[in-house]
Amino acid sequence: MGSMVPPTDPWYEDLTSVNPYDVELSKDLLAQAGYADGFTFTLDTPSYDPHPAVAEFLQSQLAEVGITVEINTISADEWYTKVFKEQDFEATLQEHVNDRDVVWYGNPDFYWGYNDADVQQWVAQAEQAATTDEQTALLKQVNEKIAADAASVWLYLYPQIVVASSDLSGYPINGLNSQFFAYDIVKS
Repeated sequence: MGSMVPPTDPWYEDLTSVNPYDVELSKDLLAQAGYADGFTFTLDTPSYDPHPAVAEFLQSQLAEVGITVEINTISADEWYTKVFKEQDFEATLQEHVNDRDVVWYGNPDFYWGYNDADVQQWVAQAEQAATTDEQTALLKQVNEKIAADAASVWLYLYPQIVVASSDLSGYPINGLNSQFFAYDIVKS
């Protein structure tokens, strides 16, 4: 995906080239960082789909560059307590499917602990922006910065499949996983 922002958000940009999938580059970067022989880490992952399958896929992909992933499968309740509330993890796997999830990068107390003063300022300004264009520009800056910092690894986008009659208009095209007002939807 390249970033936290889905293509349906106005501040989306294709940032897949910022941190591309490249096994040889990864091996070189690991060697430069002093990990030529790789390393091991624990991945806490919820037990519900698709997490276990994604964890196994990550494990196999990272093994190609010498990184060993020890998968710790935990219940959703355990994940919420251990990872989200107590921030007691090395790495975790979680889907973020809500519109505007990118603004959580402006909160250093959020479970992933990303702390960047510029991002915090841009998110705060975006939340108070006078126009949607101003908000969009600021959140694009956030998106670009978190991609450049590799603040997280964004693996895939959950499909948001919506089926509606062609006789309907006014159905929202963004934020389909959130509540929306039905009074704008009309049948022609």
